[in-house]
Amino acid sequence: MKLATILLLVVVVASFSSAQEVFSPRDPGETPNRTYDVLHYKIDVAVNFDAKSVEGMVTTTLMPLFPSLKTVEFNAAEMKIKRVTLGKGKDLQFRSSPTTLWIDLDRAYSYKDTLALTIEYSCTPKNGMNFTGPDSAYPTKRAQFWSQGEDTTNHFWFPCYDYPNDKSTSEVIATVSSKFSLLSNGKLLSVKEDKKKGTKTFHWLQSKPHSSYLIMIAGGEYTIMRENVGKLPLEYYTYPDDTTNAWETFKYTPSMITFFNEATGFNYAWDKYSQIILQDHFGGMENTSATTLADLATAPDKRRRLDTDPTSLIAHELAHQWWGDVVTCKDFRHIWLNESFASYYDPLYHEFMFGRDEFDYSMYQNQQAGIIVDTTRGRKPIVSVESYGENVYPRGSEVLHMLRFLLGDDLYRKAIKYYITKNAFKPVETNDLKVAIEEATGQNLKWFFDEWVYKAGHPVFNLSYTWNESQKIISVSVKQTQTMDSLTGVFRTPVDLEVTTASGSSTQRVGILTKDTTFVIPCVDKPKLVIFDKGNWLLKELKWEKSVDEWKYQAVSAKNPIDRIRAVQNLVQLPPSVDVASVIANVMQRDQFWAVRREAAQQSGTVAAKSDTVKPVLKPALLAALKDVRSAVRIAAAGSLSSFRGGDVVSALHAALDDSSYSVIGSALRSLARVDSSHALALVRNYLTYPSFQNTVANSALNTLVTLDTSEAIAAALQRVRYGQVNGTRSTAFGILRRVGKGRREVIAAIITLLNDKRTDLRTAAARVLGDMGDETAIAPLEAVLSDKSGGFYLLGDSAAETAKASIEKIKKRLAPKKE
Repeated sequence: MKLATILLLVVVVASFSSAQEVFSPRDPGETPNRTYDVLHYKIDVAVNFDAKSVEGMVTTTLMPLFPSLKTVEFNAAEMKIKRVTLGKGKDLQFRSSPTTLWIDLDRAYSYKDTLALTIEYSCTPKNGMNFTGPDSAYPTKRAQFWSQGEDTTNHFWFPCYDYPNDKSTSEVIATVSSKFSLLSNGKLLSVKEDKKKGTKTFHWLQSKPHSSYLIMIAGGEYTIMRENVGKLPLEYYTYPDDTTNAWETFKYTPSMITFFNEATGFNYAWDKYSQIILQDHFGGMENTSATTLADLATAPDKRRRLDTDPTSLIAHELAHQWWGDVVTCKDFRHIWLNESFASYYDPLYHEFMFGRDEFDYSMYQNQQAGIIVDTTRGRKPIVSVESYGENVYPRGSEVLHMLRFLLGDDLYRKAIKYYITKNAFKPVETNDLKVAIEEATGQNLKWFFDEWVYKAGHPVFNLSYTWNESQKIISVSVKQTQTMDSLTGVFRTPVDLEVTTASGSSTQRVGILTKDTTFVIPCVDKPKLVIFDKGNWLLKELKWEKSVDEWKYQAVSAKNPIDRIRAVQNLVQLPPSVDVASVIANVMQRDQFWAVRREAAQQSGTVAAKSDTVKPVLKPALLAALKDVRSAVRIAAAGSLSSFRGGDVVSALHAALDDSSYSVIGSALRSLARVDSSHALALVRNYLTYPSFQNTVANSALNTLVTLDTSEAIAAALQRVRYGQVNGTRSTAFGILRRVGKGRREVIAAIITLLNDKRTDLRTAAARVLGDMGDETAIAPLEAVLSDKSGGFYLLGDSAAETAKASIEKIKKRLAPKKE
């Protein structure tokens, strides 16, 4: 470097040293440079439920990060800023835009100073705060309000630094109608009632630092059920008329906390743990010490629980109290550090509580989700501004599973404890995890993170083996056949090979380093079974060259349920035979694990559709499976019976309409539409009004109607998609209109109406479908949506406005004259 260049750089650096921030071009998804460090938020708000408004005063205590800070910038969306003061009341000048508040300080302050800025404001939040209650269409709806800060929407209801790369303590003083209970983060310091005004004021304090998006409030009319795990208070905010279901929903919470304390090596960090159920909530949100949950996901009736267990959701959100709250992703490109960990520790709890088979099956499902998103939506790295939800939830959890396999249980636990302890109450990025593991274990993991986190794809293994009787060895050939490019290369990994012979089983760990590898393993007897990746640790696709006899042996004798599932899947790819069908029937009736029985029941329909010769073998097994103790097996059996005929099948499916599981009834209805088509239409019409939780059965009937009479189904869907219907029914009806309503004017008109619906998800879905339908009459209504700022958490998809913009472009492109 030349001297002149060095001098120029010195001048440039010096000029930026007194600026508000250092120059740094920011990529999409990155958090901005910080000019200050927030130490504490004191949020004093009055929530007017009827007006759906917030009147507030927020005092932010902060410390400049620069030697000369003259302006402080806060995120503040569409707020009326009334006054800004410094310290004990010195008025400051300020400017604002629809998204930002700039405060001009009275002088320059340095990193040696601590400032307290108080902002008085009011707002009617269009995002970040949800108000739900009764209206003419839903007169029995409960009055509730709740905030949702992720990813960056809390600044719609209080001014703040609304990015995850800063942490502070906080307190919330909230005044609400005296009929409401109010939940927030941390410890409840006081509740004061003003009977004249008919209000209560709740004062909550979160004494440990957390990111601003994790600050929350939620209010409504609740019964608060309480218990303890050790000295930690647990609270369950539930509906007064539904406490029995609530105890059932939250019953595992104490054991989950005990388990996560042990599994992470880091005790639960917050003052209490509260869970509150909310109507119209999207699922679950892990606000520090105060999780919000969808009531439909967590409080179904007893029959619905047969098919939908809330335990996984409860465990996932609780795991976030460690992964996402104690350690928090620095920006949302690294959100897998929140979501993948929660998606792994949820199955780990299931292993602890319900056994290894449940855990292995959960991880298998996560593997399949990662494979499916790669093959259907395209490969993307986990760390990416455009990463898929499937990548940072199931695929990311599988990456942690492989990391555990690589390190072994002891080193994995040591590394994870070191990572969370070292980074507690700090924002983190992926490299912090890698460095912590390397420091704790001494292992260089650059290759692993590069392979699985910063790049994309997965190995596709073509496998075969031969046994040499004279040399008493087997040779296992492993070829990687995945598409290889800049995103995906040759995968390097250890793998366990298990060989089973008449004299027993042995396991050998080998290392895959190249595209084509052959392993030679001693083997005295002819193998009865060879398992590649014993334990199913790896995210992979397998293409095995095995004999029919070995697949049959694997289906009934493999120790791991996933290997038995794979055997069933491979057997059904063979030419159908009575011999193969007998094995599948045997697995369906005798396997000890329900998911293997379900797989056999599902695949029976596939086999039966190929050949009538196998039906006499499979039919009795399927009829028996309709009485399996697990509803999931009964659902699969009822579905596969659609490939069979006969009075016994019709009678069995009609009997299944009395099943305790709503989903079994729905599956039986769909099969009866094929098996007994002459009577199906009248039957399905009767079930359109069947009473069940959230109209679960009626929704199945509505979907079945499409296969019998499309016009009648569309007419029914048009009625049921309207505001005022049960949400699940509206979603079902919308799905029907999307699938079979293209080109029908009445359908397009109905979907255009949904652009103004109160449900954010329906507005966004309607905007997307109108683009797919391509009708020019939708352009003007879509243009009216461009100002809709609601929704848009990037893992859940674009906002209604962003979707509408894309749909307008899509329609105009279709209508544009084609060039000659």
